[in-house]
Amino acid sequence: MNKISIYGKIIDITVSISPFTQIFPGDPIPAIEKVCTLEEEGCAVSKLSFGSHTGTHVDAPSHILKNGTTIDKLELKNLMGTALILDFSSLSGELTASILEKAFRNMRTPENISILLLKTGAFSRKQGNAGKVSSPGEESDPQNMEFEKDESYSAYLDESGAAWIVEKGFKTIGIDSFSVDNFYSETLPVHHILLSGSVNIVEYLELSSIEAGTYFFICLPLKIEGCDGAPARALLISYS
Repeated sequence: MNKISIYGKIIDITVSISPFTQIFPGDPIPAIEKVCTLEEEGCAVSKLSFGSHTGTHVDAPSHILKNGTTIDKLELKNLMGTALILDFSSLSGELTASILEKAFRNMRTPENISILLLKTGAFSRKQGNAGKVSSPGEESDPQNMEFEKDESYSAYLDESGAAWIVEKGFKTIGIDSFSVDNFYSETLPVHHILLSGSVNIVEYLELSSIEAGTYFFICLPLKIEGCDGAPARALLISYS
């Protein structure tokens, strides 16, 4: 089995949080307000305001399931380990069990992989690289972004794909789009299948420059008591 090296390349795959971070329509717009400055108070302090599913984030079971586990109670060991990245950026529409199985077999992956990351190229065809944070003036209102309603901008899991992930025994699934479900889904069946099957969900990863393969993955959500999700810092470490 591959062993991680402290000399492996560290790759930050986190989408930054700023007032210009792209958000799921209807979510709170991030705000960062200076409340103390070096010039006035001798130290800098900021007030932060953003939704629990802003930027790269982890969905807790309580996001979807009644009496589900909250973000502060998640087993962090399941958010760290060897990860396989599969590249579906050339596809659009549903990622079924058969599509996932074929891609998985073609990668000739090592045993005991606990984390699966899906590169879909989300939004890249319409808005630039996935996870790109706009600069001031480029996106005046991230809450009012328009998305192609033909769903052609990226791939997403269907129910069979979610069931395949649970059956394979993955502990965490990550994706570079806002949702593992169809963007326009109202019932979120994939979320229900995964979270009911004890699979962690990490969404909105920055995978635009990452090649398919195996890496060591670390994702640590903020410890917010009783919350349904939280922004996280996500890293890949290449194996040497």
